[in-house]
Amino acid sequence: MLHLEADLVVIGGGMSGLTAATAAAEKGASVIVLEKSGTTGGAANMGMGFFAVGSERQKDDMYDYTVDEAFEDFMTYTHWRPNARLIRRLFEQSADTVKWIEDMGVEFLGAYKYFMKSKTTWHVVKVPGSNKPTERCASLMIKAMTDRALELGVDFRFNTSVKKILMEDGYAAGAMAVNASGEEIEVLSNAVIVGTGGFGNNVDMIKEYLGYEWGKDIFTFRIPGIDGEGMKMVWAVGGGKTDVNMEITYNTPGTTDIYKTLSETMRQPNLMVNLEGVRFMNEEVMMNTTFTGNAIVRQKGRCGFTIINDEILDNYRKHDLDFITHHHAVRTVDNWDRELQAYIKGEGIEASGLSILHDDEQVPTNFWVCDSIEDIAKVTGINLKNLKSTIESYNAMAGAYDKEFNKPARYMRALKGGRYYVARHFPSGYGSLGGIKTDHDMQVLTPEGDKVPGLFACGTDACSIFGDSYCFIMPGSTMGFAINSGRIAGYEAVRFIDEEFE
Repeated sequence: MLHLEADLVVIGGGMSGLTAATAAAEKGASVIVLEKSGTTGGAANMGMGFFAVGSERQKDDMYDYTVDEAFEDFMTYTHWRPNARLIRRLFEQSADTVKWIEDMGVEFLGAYKYFMKSKTTWHVVKVPGSNKPTERCASLMIKAMTDRALELGVDFRFNTSVKKILMEDGYAAGAMAVNASGEEIEVLSNAVIVGTGGFGNNVDMIKEYLGYEWGKDIFTFRIPGIDGEGMKMVWAVGGGKTDVNMEITYNTPGTTDIYKTLSETMRQPNLMVNLEGVRFMNEEVMMNTTFTGNAIVRQKGRCGFTIINDEILDNYRKHDLDFITHHHAVRTVDNWDRELQAYIKGEGIEASGLSILHDDEQVPTNFWVCDSIEDIAKVTGINLKNLKSTIESYNAMAGAYDKEFNKPARYMRALKGGRYYVARHFPSGYGSLGGIKTDHDMQVLTPEGDKVPGLFACGTDACSIFGDSYCFIMPGSTMGFAINSGRIAGYEAVRFIDEEFE
């Protein structure tokens, strides 16, 4: 058995754990990071930026949004369910966190909205030589922070799985782990920080805690290794549980992130129905993927279908799409025909020459081209009688007042013949949210609210701030929580060590 000692052991080297380790090392602590994968950053490597308010980048763009305003907006949105002291601390620290990361050599393009009605809080990392948001650009920030951590002497132990948290006289005292060679490692420390990313890859926990069956009624990102072990280890030593949620959005399995023009075109504010053939929402809301995911979850089969026709498509050819996101940056339908043919043929990603970012299933079972309403019902299972009635009443409101859900008239486009294009949407999401109970210092609490001395948690494992719905109106919030809670955990762990052991 290998025996190691440090002031602090960090379990998990993802965004929050990496940030915690770097922050603690800057305060002079010796830090060992135990990471089960072979690299740092975890799921954040797929991201683009994080939330901040009151930053210099926002001021550069003359965006006047204060900490006070953001705090009030967030607490109203969440009905004051989260820890208000923690939210205030996160927001007050966020602008300085942008500068802290810039001091590591990272540049930001600026602050962005994610969709039209969101706040301009998403600080997107700049890729050298590019002047536009780029997918996975957050990986550059992760590399810079990793370099900074190494410079400060942080000891990263990769391909090392932690098995349990060590306790002594009620205090967190280290961790037991196993490396890739099967060698046991005992790390003794004066404090422990847990940041293992939640359980987004654990289908059993998704079923147990959220009631979804992955691959049937939810299609979330599954990052290998994010299996909930950190949460379970904290619970095993007396840490309290919080409500657990999923960062719900929605997608079209087999198209989203691959056939991007098809996907984005079918996420515009056009008619959406459920399996009963009935409308269930104001489709303008589709720009907010969390709200749309919530609406879809309530439907039979937990799915919804958007329908357009050639006339609507021709309108997009002339005037571009209604909703545009910086994530996929699809403004036009110029690639529609090419992507449609590739999808129908079942061509693989490489053969189609399209995006290779993800390995979504390349089987055309959630997108259809239909010649008639009857054909739509046949291939999708939508109730034909109700679908006909819905389209008839929808067409009667075209270009006018939507008496059902008050959708703006400009989005009330009739469906009258031509070829129909249909996409089936399911709940999706980026991973789990919450599970470990903490205070505003990110110190773990027992179920009764008492502190577990020396034990801290950060990032997704402790992200219980959103209530029942991710706050998509403040884009970048999950990564913002990971980074800022990691900073807090790192600083507070060092404060604890200084007060208890020196």
